[in-house]
Amino acid sequence: MQRFDFPLDRLLKIKRQLEQIAEQKQQRAGGEVAAAEAALRGLHDQLTRMSDRMVAAVGRPTAAGQWAVAAGQSEWIGQAIRAAEGEVAAAGERLRAAADERAALATEVEALATLRGQRWERWRHEAQKIAQEQLDELGLRRWQAARDEAAGPESP
Repeated sequence: MQRFDFPLDRLLKIKRQLEQIAEQKQQRAGGEVAAAEAALRGLHDQLTRMSDRMVAAVGRPTAAGQWAVAAGQSEWIGQAIRAAEGEVAAAGERLRAAADERAALATEVEALATLRGQRWERWRHEAQKIAQEQLDELGLRRWQAARDEAAGPESP
């Protein structure tokens, strides 16, 4: 009996490797999303602290330049927040794309693995059938030999 051979084994191996790479890519993209969200939270916290300082200064005498600096800083933080929101959205899109790619590869791997399993089972059943036929043939030969021996030598 020849050994089991699945012609798509190399493809299955490659697809599994690609799935692992896609999983790593998805994890990196998840890290990028987390980092972008953390940066955005930091900017929001910075804006909140600045706002709190400005509210606390209302009604007290302050230098004119101090309000101008605070307004400039708040404008800069606002622009940084918009940029950070864009980066969060872009990182989220990269994460979705990586997740979609991984899901597609996982589906392909599962299909190939299922096909391989089916082929293995069919091969195993065929091998068992061949082995059983060989055992049956051997049993029949032994039975015939024992019957011939029991019949004794035949006279011509």
